[in-house]
Amino acid sequence: MAGNANAAGAAAGAGAGNAAALEGAVEALRRALEEGDGKVLSAVLHDHLTYSHSDGRVWSKDVLMGNVAGKKRYLSIVTSEQTVDVQGDVGIVRHTYDVVNNDDKKSTSHIKVLLCWTLADRSWKLLARSGTNAPA
Repeated sequence: MAGNANAAGAAAGAGAGNAAALEGAVEALRRALEEGDGKVLSAVLHDHLTYSHSDGRVWSKDVLMGNVAGKKRYLSIVTSEQTVDVQGDVGIVRHTYDVVNNDDKKSTSHIKVLLCWTLADRSWKLLARSGTNAPA
């Protein structure tokens, strides 16, 4: 019995560690988007990424990299109300994004975001993202 309890405890600890690692990946993504850091983006984005914007545009990894890497597309991205759920090699993250876009009008966005991550080669990779406009 004690061996089973220890195995269950180890599995629970691994899940908590994966959740903490996923939260780190989410923050790395946020900073990389804000800073236009192509190296970090390339590392955290899955090659088969589908990245859906709140206005309906859908980007692949290549399109996102071309539009964000090396650019200052976002002046700030602030997340709130974040939840993280890890189920094996899949992580679901939900949060609210408050964004100041670096466009001609310096527009803002207030959106709800759903991120689907997969654990690949011992690191979290963003596989899918969907954003929808949130009520003000």
